[in-house]
Amino acid sequence: MAMINQLLTNISWDVNYLIINTPPGTSYEPISFMENIRDYPVKGAVLVTTPQMVAEDDVTRELTFCRRTGIKILGIIENSSGFVCPDCLFV
Repeated sequence: MAMINQLLTNISWDVNYLIINTPPGTSYEPISFMENIRDYPVKGAVLVTTPQMVAEDDVTRELTFCRRTGIKILGIIENSSGFVCPDCLFV
């Protein structure tokens, strides 16, 4: 929590946009960021996922988290959606 607070408050961010990449799900980090940026205008969130079922579960939790905290969803990106593993055997 202290590191996140220091990152957001002790640095003079002279930018139009600050993109924060957090781990999947609703773990400690996204909650800490939300607590520290309440006084700043947040445009919204872009969620990034992959086509695996576990990733879909994570993005569903992120959607719920954003809705509960009032963050607008700007979009969802599915990364690696067309990727086919050349070393995997399909049955």
